[in-house]
Amino acid sequence: MRLEKILLKSFGCFNRRDFELGEGINLIFGPNFSGKSTLVNAIFFTLTGKPIVPKVAMGALTQGGTNSGAVGVGFCDDGNSYQLFRSTQGEVELRCREGDGWRKIFSGNRVADEDLERKFDFNYYHLAAATFLREGEIFEFLARQPTHRREILYQLLGIDRLISLRERFIEARRIAKREENRIQEHRRKLQRATVKTHRAEIERIQNQVVELEKEFELLSSYNTASGDEALVYELTEECARLQKQMDTYAAERASNIAGFNDIEHIRRTIETVEAAISDTRQLEKQREKLIQEIGSLRNQCEMLAETCQTLHRLLEDDQGHCPTCHQPVHEMIIKELLEEKRTEKDKYEKRLAEKQNQLDGNSVNLSSLQKLNQRHQVLQSKVQALERIESRHGEIQVEFNTVSAKLKSLRAGDSTGNNASETAATRYAKVVERRRQTKNSIDALRKRLAALNRDEAVITNKMEELERSEVEASQALRTRLNLELTCDAIERTIQAMQRQVLQPAETELQRLLNKMNHFESAQIDLKSQHLLPALKIDGNDRNLMLLSGSEKVILYLSLKIALSKTLGNPGFFVFDDPTLHLDHTRKQLMIEFILKLSEEYQVIVTSNDSDVLEGLDGAHLIETAKVEDDILKQTTSNSGVTPSAA
Repeated sequence: MRLEKILLKSFGCFNRRDFELGEGINLIFGPNFSGKSTLVNAIFFTLTGKPIVPKVAMGALTQGGTNSGAVGVGFCDDGNSYQLFRSTQGEVELRCREGDGWRKIFSGNRVADEDLERKFDFNYYHLAAATFLREGEIFEFLARQPTHRREILYQLLGIDRLISLRERFIEARRIAKREENRIQEHRRKLQRATVKTHRAEIERIQNQVVELEKEFELLSSYNTASGDEALVYELTEECARLQKQMDTYAAERASNIAGFNDIEHIRRTIETVEAAISDTRQLEKQREKLIQEIGSLRNQCEMLAETCQTLHRLLEDDQGHCPTCHQPVHEMIIKELLEEKRTEKDKYEKRLAEKQNQLDGNSVNLSSLQKLNQRHQVLQSKVQALERIESRHGEIQVEFNTVSAKLKSLRAGDSTGNNASETAATRYAKVVERRRQTKNSIDALRKRLAALNRDEAVITNKMEELERSEVEASQALRTRLNLELTCDAIERTIQAMQRQVLQPAETELQRLLNKMNHFESAQIDLKSQHLLPALKIDGNDRNLMLLSGSEKVILYLSLKIALSKTLGNPGFFVFDDPTLHLDHTRKQLMIEFILKLSEEYQVIVTSNDSDVLEGLDGAHLIETAKVEDDILKQTTSNSGVTPSAA
């Protein structure tokens, strides 16, 4: 592939400008800020759809004051001429020359980049790492961490998607392993919970039930010579049942009437308790009255005590007058008054003590009221229970008498064959008892059988679940093994792709350095440093950071060329000011490097150095002027950039 033309419209510092490119070396020469790097960026942006400097917004590519810009590149590939146009708004258009005109192959948005990559191999990572050199790139690359350089390697080799896919498989393998462990743990629990089956015992019990049911049918079909034996048996059983109920009620009656003669005795006791309760309730009113009287007496006693204290202080002070009203008083009168108040106080205190004793007695009597109420409730419940027992006992007694009379009538009517009748009745009773026992045995066996069937259903379910878990465990194991094999296969593929690219790149890099007479006796190792060459010069390790500036640039450019040749070079290289910061001697080495490279490839170089202009004498020269001069010299281009792309 050979680049033939650059077309710009409102891109960078250019309004509308076309530049022709020649074979061999193309030198873009001009002062700073004249648009040399803009042309490099225009070529890269046209081919890849991205700025050559990472993380630059599309709006920064357009000329100031415009909303969008467009660039185009004309190139020749396999004997055909093409024009590729791209706008900063994302529109893409590809044309192919047919005769004197151009035929549009496709146009659209950035989705067309996939078609471009398939048709011309315009891969962003390949072009950025192996074809283009932007200003300052070498120093950024050397300053990167090994992990970042490894990411560049993966992008170059196209294995970044494989790595992403491998991570997904690793996560899937981790999930499969957890699922396998879960299933294994579930299996172990099921194995511990699974017990011996009950099928044999179920079959045995089912056979017993069948035999007992046959026996029960046989006993049920037993018929006596007459129905009297059955009736005698039934009446006898009924008498026994009624007698048992009467005995039960008699025991309950004896328990409830214990301590009393009869129910009337209990009723009389209830009347006595009710009278006591009524009397005790009168005490409540008396108690309230006593409390009021005691309060009044206590107040009077306190007032008299206070009066006595005041009179006593008057006697002790001996002032001859009252401290309150200041009237003259006589000691004899005070003494008489004090004695009178003391006598009155003693009388009230005596009455207070009597009332307090009465209140204490009332409190004791009132405390027994609760016990009387409880006693009354107990006696009432006994009476109710006895009335119910007497009523039910009487009903059963009547029924018992009726059944007994029928039984006596039957036995009296068969006086001639009484012994034979008793024998038949006894035989029938045995049959009935045997039938009852058989029925109980059948019921018990059926309950046992139902329990065993439930347990067997649980065991069967667990066995089926265990079988399912074994199938799931086998599937989980196969899934995990397949995922592990897939991860290993992807890892081997990644390693193989690295070897297939890096080993030829090492050989090509060694050939280039030998051809250019640099780094004699040097051994190159790309694999150990992830795209950062490891050097051994004369058998000694050489730190790349200690190389001279020109050595770093030449080594880095040689690395680009080696990778480009290994990955598939499009046929050209674009270097933005490769002699920057180099002295005269190093510039000459770089010029020689470019001259030798141009023997095999088309090379586009930018520079503002006259030494480079002189050293690359004979190169196709593209001169750029400062922006203000360029505006004055611009003319309308006939070829132009398509309006649709702009």
